[in-house]
Amino acid sequence: MMILHKKATITTNWRQFMIYEIAENVKRKILILTQNLNDYITRPQQKYMIEMVSGVFATKSLNLTSIAGYLNERCGVKHSLKRLQRNTFNYSTLLDISNAYNIDYAYNETKSDDRLIISIDGGDLTHDYGIGFELIGKVHDGSSNKVGYGYPLNHAVCYSPKSKRMFSLYIDVYSYKSSNFKSENAKTIEMLEKIGIRFKDKGLFVFDRGYDRGEILRYMLRNGLSFVIRSVGKRHLDYNGSRLSVLDICKDKINRRYKKGGISYGYAKCYYHGHAVTLISVRGNSSKNMLYFMSEGHISSSKEAYFRISSYFSRWKIEESYKFMKQQFGIEKCLVRRFESLRTLLGMVSFCWNVLSQIESDVMISKLLEDMAKREKYDNEDKKVCEFKYYRISDGIERVLRSYNGKIFHHRDKKYDCDYVMYFKIGYYLKFPEERKKIFGMGKMKRKKSLLVA
Repeated sequence: MMILHKKATITTNWRQFMIYEIAENVKRKILILTQNLNDYITRPQQKYMIEMVSGVFATKSLNLTSIAGYLNERCGVKHSLKRLQRNTFNYSTLLDISNAYNIDYAYNETKSDDRLIISIDGGDLTHDYGIGFELIGKVHDGSSNKVGYGYPLNHAVCYSPKSKRMFSLYIDVYSYKSSNFKSENAKTIEMLEKIGIRFKDKGLFVFDRGYDRGEILRYMLRNGLSFVIRSVGKRHLDYNGSRLSVLDICKDKINRRYKKGGISYGYAKCYYHGHAVTLISVRGNSSKNMLYFMSEGHISSSKEAYFRISSYFSRWKIEESYKFMKQQFGIEKCLVRRFESLRTLLGMVSFCWNVLSQIESDVMISKLLEDMAKREKYDNEDKKVCEFKYYRISDGIERVLRSYNGKIFHHRDKKYDCDYVMYFKIGYYLKFPEERKKIFGMGKMKRKKSLLVA
């Protein structure tokens, strides 16, 4: 009995040691994020980011009450909640900062890649009974295929075929009732402008149905961006001097077809308002339904046409990322009423994506976190069905933060215990890095003065 007791004690101590080590690594990733933004955001914003990012991972929600309870501060949950509510409303600019930082981070991580796939898709954030939310309007709920109350979203992810890694580039929410709202096309073009500056040379932009609008096509063609857009078949193109619909060209004009990967495909050279485009038709071997794709320029090889087709089918990652944000971060259960507060919380989700990307690049920590949260589904042949590893990593982080004995951050704790006023420098972990990180698209860097507190 004594031997068994010793073994159980050793196992418990080893488990606590591993939890401590993993928690420290997660803490380090969050601190790297805040330190890289040292020259662009204030110290209060850094502290807010640290609390929110760790709180979102630990609670798997954007509920401020739950996050305030997780922080477990001496002042009490009520006062922590008031501070979080106030800062959430005041720090809506963090959403734009997070998008610029993620774009720059993904660009630096994929410098060695020859080609990248950038998936663009619109989504929705619905509240079934949320007519009291600020600037809320009617949107089409993709999950239930019904019209409900909510806000439209724009989301972009970057996928590297070489490293098999995925990066979240851009998240944005807007309202049809906002005074500065112009159109959905304007919001999409605003997103494309910020991403296209960095990924114009090697990024292939992938769009689903609904994006073959004239304004989007003209913008992509005028700016020389590489793209593949699935068409509904109604768009008209110039083919051999005749103006025909996409449906007619694919059915009657494309005769030569290639077979690869279980599909049959062919392509034709066309023009759209004087710009060269390529129309690609795809049909499965066991299906008579046909898919239509439009791409820039005149494709000269069947290999390149197949790459465009396979790139479109890899866009399931952006669909899974929407599902991931709703399940793991609870963006649809976010109950803040003010629109600016909602923007801030989406900025925190964007920062959480960056922490997940950092952990994914660290093979050892990523493997340990995955082992702590097995979520794989297997079919009859014991093959993996879903390989979206962020579910497992975020579950592992949640379990580590919940199992950690105490708080991982102590910057809100009292620094001294006396009744006299004393001035001294704070020597905590929010220090300037040795090499200042310049982030593309973030404006001018400013060196802040060291802080003195009483």
